[in-house]
Amino acid sequence: MHLATKLTAGLLTLGTLITGVLPAIARPATLDSRSNLRTEPSVKAPVEEILPSGSSVEVMNIRLANDGKYWYYVQPKVEGRLSGWIRSDLVRFKLSNKRYATLAGNRGNKINVRSAPSLNSKVLHYGLSGDLVTVENTYTEYGKLRWYQVRFPSNATGWVREDLLSIWQQGCIITCPTN
Repeated sequence: MHLATKLTAGLLTLGTLITGVLPAIARPATLDSRSNLRTEPSVKAPVEEILPSGSSVEVMNIRLANDGKYWYYVQPKVEGRLSGWIRSDLVRFKLSNKRYATLAGNRGNKINVRSAPSLNSKVLHYGLSGDLVTVENTYTEYGKLRWYQVRFPSNATGWVREDLLSIWQQGCIITCPTN
């Protein structure tokens, strides 16, 4: 099992990933089959809409639900459609050369996003544990923690310490697409 997968499983098992304040990366994906868009990550939650097979969506957040399954908070790419939760096994990510990460921490934790790779730098904004971000750059000072420059879909950028991120393999999030 890859280190990123182990770290992810540990974080998700603790239930640490929730919908964030800053919107997530809007990671492009498609639906493998007709899917119920739900108000909460549960098959018992009300259905907001039924999306057809092949629908394009953007994954905004990830949560391990009480049913033991991963759920994605998605925004359909068709204007006027509602956002909601879809079980992860119904979603297929598009391959990407970008690197992605998830803001880590306990459920509801605010993660500071700074102007420079230093604890002494100004806090520009924050995200919440579970937010997905694009990794833009890295910086490591000898003998200290690595910092990552991350980008939110609003194009807000800033620096986050490595211990507050779960970095995914190039082009992957939770698992790589199989096709």
